[in-house]
Amino acid sequence: MLIHNLYFKNFRNYSEQEITFTNGINILVGSNGQGKTNVLEGIYYLLMGKSYRVNQESELIYWGQKNFYLRANFEAYERKYCLESYYEKGKKAIKINQLACQKLSEYVGMINVVFFTPDDLNIIKSGPLERRRFIDLLLIQVKPAHISLLNTYIRILKQKSILLKRSLNKAAANDQLLVWNEQLLETGSRVIRNRYEMTEKLQNQCGKMFSKVFGCHENMDLQYVSLGRKSLDEALAYFPEALEKQRDAEIERRAVLVGPHRDDIIVNINGRSARYYASQGQQRSLVLCLKLAEMEIINKEKEEYPILLLDDVLSELDEGRREYLMEYISNSNKQTMITTTDLGQIEKQKDPAVYIVKQGTIRRES
Repeated sequence: MLIHNLYFKNFRNYSEQEITFTNGINILVGSNGQGKTNVLEGIYYLLMGKSYRVNQESELIYWGQKNFYLRANFEAYERKYCLESYYEKGKKAIKINQLACQKLSEYVGMINVVFFTPDDLNIIKSGPLERRRFIDLLLIQVKPAHISLLNTYIRILKQKSILLKRSLNKAAANDQLLVWNEQLLETGSRVIRNRYEMTEKLQNQCGKMFSKVFGCHENMDLQYVSLGRKSLDEALAYFPEALEKQRDAEIERRAVLVGPHRDDIIVNINGRSARYYASQGQQRSLVLCLKLAEMEIINKEKEEYPILLLDDVLSELDEGRREYLMEYISNSNKQTMITTTDLGQIEKQKDPAVYIVKQGTIRRES
């Protein structure tokens, strides 16, 4: 999968800019705050329909303007695509080859992207929300129907939450909860199944590269846990029972206490929680494993490697892991965008395209 060029209009700190990429390694170099990350964000926004940095799209608009426009030409599966996105006053328009798209599922996953930033350390360090988000974003790329499934689950969750917050007597609440619990069970079970299956694929893929990344014989284990159960069959069997058991507690606390919105992915090194016991260096290596596993899973499912975006991550890795990552990128057909303040970290690589980014302008140097 390739991106050939990207055009900005009133996006972040770019009033108007166009950049043409090579099929291999593309390096964006410049001081902090010049706009390197904004280039990667523009690519991600076009392919995923949202920013990975902010929730309000109005924050993406160039200072003093009312809208922004992005356009890029991509190639995948020997076909060419032109993606366009326009945003103004809370309204967004997406086009593929000049045809309007109404839903995310119409284009997300068509061309895949893996984004690796220093903030991805939160996949290990932070709470369950970050790990659920990671697994869902991967699922969305290889199984776009997961978008609609998640949206349906979130809608049911909100409706049940509204019901619980109303001042209803227990009998009335029980009757209505039965209706929402049936829907929560049906949709939630599908979410759980998708996540369990993807976690197993991640575990298998991470196991193949873990010792290479760590440089020693450590054991890494990923385990999806739903309703306190580590087995998919056990979780699905227990789900209806858990809904029944927690019904009174949900009415009393006016909160939804059961469902995949409370699940987690446990990450262990040598049987101990990586969140609590791994060093920061080990945690970075774990995230590197997860991101490269994401690359391999997408390649296996889609038969083409996704576009890889590396936002200032080389400075976060030690020399050995940095060399492993660059070797991984160089040894196969992977188009990669790298932002850095120090070109010396990548100088050993063959024929990279280098772009100088300064104050919202981009200039090709080599």
